[in-house]
Amino acid sequence: MEVKKTRKIVFAAVTGIIIGFQYAAGNRLDRQDTLDLRDASFYLSWLVISVAAASIVYAIWWYVNKLWKDRITSGGKEEDRSHGGVEFTPLFLHLFYTGVLLLCWLPALLSIVPGVFSYDAYAEWEQVKTGLITSHHPVLHVLLVGGLLEGFHRLTGSYNVGICVYTLLQMLLVANALAFTVTYMKKRGIGRGGRLLTLLFYGLSPVLALFSICTTKDVLFAACQLLLMLFVLRLTGEQDRFFAKGRTQIGFVLAMLGTMILRNNGLYIALVMLAALFFFCRKYWRRYVLLAAVTLLLYGVYTGPLYAALSVTPGGVEEMLPVPIQQMARVYHYEYDSLDARDLELLYRVLPRENLEAYKPTVADPVKSGFDREGFAANRREFFGLWMRWGVEHPLTYINSFLVTTVDFWYPGAVMDGYKDPYGRSSYFDYRVAEPGQEVVLLKGLHDFYEKLSWDKAAQQKPLAFLALSPGWYFLVFVVVFMYLWCYKKRKLLLPLLVPLLTMATALLGPMALVRYVLIFFYGFPLIVAMLIKPEAFFAKE
Repeated sequence: MEVKKTRKIVFAAVTGIIIGFQYAAGNRLDRQDTLDLRDASFYLSWLVISVAAASIVYAIWWYVNKLWKDRITSGGKEEDRSHGGVEFTPLFLHLFYTGVLLLCWLPALLSIVPGVFSYDAYAEWEQVKTGLITSHHPVLHVLLVGGLLEGFHRLTGSYNVGICVYTLLQMLLVANALAFTVTYMKKRGIGRGGRLLTLLFYGLSPVLALFSICTTKDVLFAACQLLLMLFVLRLTGEQDRFFAKGRTQIGFVLAMLGTMILRNNGLYIALVMLAALFFFCRKYWRRYVLLAAVTLLLYGVYTGPLYAALSVTPGGVEEMLPVPIQQMARVYHYEYDSLDARDLELLYRVLPRENLEAYKPTVADPVKSGFDREGFAANRREFFGLWMRWGVEHPLTYINSFLVTTVDFWYPGAVMDGYKDPYGRSSYFDYRVAEPGQEVVLLKGLHDFYEKLSWDKAAQQKPLAFLALSPGWYFLVFVVVFMYLWCYKKRKLLLPLLVPLLTMATALLGPMALVRYVLIFFYGFPLIVAMLIKPEAFFAKE
């Protein structure tokens, strides 16, 4: 489909403006924890970077579109003499790719046996140990982690065995999800070189290796999201074949369900996806409605009878309010002298003074941890009224609060430093074995490397390190691809990209910026690049 030059220029300009903001605003926020929107030099910097970025984006789009037209003109035939002319079955290739990934990640596990037990893992295990399960963490993951730890502790007397079993199980599940991506790319006509680069990226990326051995719920959540992207691609690329294969439809339901239950924000991502796909599936709308109904029914059973059987209690309402909590805390911190005593008295009913004084710009936890649920329930309307009124009175403070909390997600040059450790360590990755596990180091050199990569800002700021580490870099690539597909009217490919886009949208409303919240951008990176370089492959007949 031919696209007018004016449209290309407009879309490239908009993309350049987004990238310009990422760098101009991100750099200032990363260095100063604030963005002065009255500073003329900021706008000049934004303009210069935007013009340069738009020009580069326009050139990239022109080149990849020229490649696409050349392939169409030549009939789109590409020789792929995989494996020296020997054609292996898809199952063999899938198992081979899975094995390669497991071997690549094994050194990471040996560097910190029994695996990285950190983030919320202790809290999840504690819920099973005490029998007091809440919906704050995904119940399925709580039962899996806590159940394995307690079960193997009773059998062997060691918590390390349970942690290691979980780690190996997770490695196997994630390796299969990534291997499925590589085999799917082969099926869609992505050449041997592209698939090899994908496999190398998945196997050698230190980020993917570290998270493959980490017990955080976000790893399996991101794997389900990746599978969901692949099933949506099948739905958009070959709708007739999708609805003709029961196995494919079951996979779609399971990937959607996994997305819904492995993180609380996954429910909102899945609901938006189900609604968006309905308008695309008008030809098979009855079958699609049935798939959506089955998905929602299974989720209802999971959160209904299962929760009731386990006596699951709701998580705290404060987990949904980190943005307003941080915004009000920032006003309290920087604008205290202008605040009315009655407003402060209302604020203290919900957020204690000592927590407000512990405010950190990049993380909501110090303030949020003191949230008074009873005080909020008794003053809900007044609290939100105060929040809105302060937003009108202090708009720049509110904007800065949101930007500085999220900057590490979207600025390619950022170092993950949300916790603002007093000893200068970054919070890129929590590389340790928390209680009740005990750390065993078998590969000391690799352990030191991963430890430095996880906590040392200098190591993360080395030249080109952002290409492997920065979520902002992966988000920048995503923006370029998303806008390209939109500009050139390849709208069907925008549907699977809603998964990472919605993930970012919900992550921006969270308590701080952490890599694990946006891991789908790392898992989906090869697929996203393939959509830019060879979009027509995803509509070729199998």
